[in-house]
Amino acid sequence: MRRLTLIAIVAFAAAAAAVPAVSALASTAPEKITVGDNFFKPKTVTIKRGTRVTWVWHSFGVPHNVTVKSGPSKFHSRQLQSSGSYSHLFNKKGTYHLFCTLHPTQMKETIIVR
Repeated sequence: MRRLTLIAIVAFAAAAAAVPAVSALASTAPEKITVGDNFFKPKTVTIKRGTRVTWVWHSFGVPHNVTVKSGPSKFHSRQLQSSGSYSHLFNKKGTYHLFCTLHPTQMKETIIVR
């Protein structure tokens, strides 16, 4: 009986210890953003540091890219048409202002990393 109780206590402790790890992983789940004909959707995203953001093209043959205009770090995607994706892992906190260099007045986006 003591052995069964000890096993139950160890199992409970292991399960309780795993909960913070699971919620930490859930908080940095990937974020998807649509790149359409002259728009990013959503236009503003708030994420936690360590989140990977993926832009997915649905632009029907019109070329676009994703470029940091201002922010804690810079990146620039390749130009894609119609389909494809680009991902970036946000490791620095701050506000990133993004745009498409081919359509700078229409295609703007803000990503806030906390």
